[in-house]
Amino acid sequence: MHSYIDLFFTSDGVSPLEVSDRIRSLAGLSFIIGPHDVAFEWHTVDEFREKLGKVHAALHGTGVFYRIETVTDEPGFVEPVTWPPAALQSNTVHPGY
Repeated sequence: MHSYIDLFFTSDGVSPLEVSDRIRSLAGLSFIIGPHDVAFEWHTVDEFREKLGKVHAALHGTGVFYRIETVTDEPGFVEPVTWPPAALQSNTVHPGY
């Protein structure tokens, strides 16, 4: 099964960048590109409960509200793309100069 998490921020709370860091470090998840903010896959109720507990702990005290949507393995599922993407190695000189 796949669970998707939508996050709702307030300007009185923690910055989205700090929330991203907390979710990555405490829950092992990253923001994704698409209609949802975070996604994770699970196979047992215990896996779901463990991951959800880590997400809740990461968001505790941030002022962020969240919504969870769980769907069965759908045939059209596309693996989420992590955001931000890994930094690309490139020239330090702008090609226009």
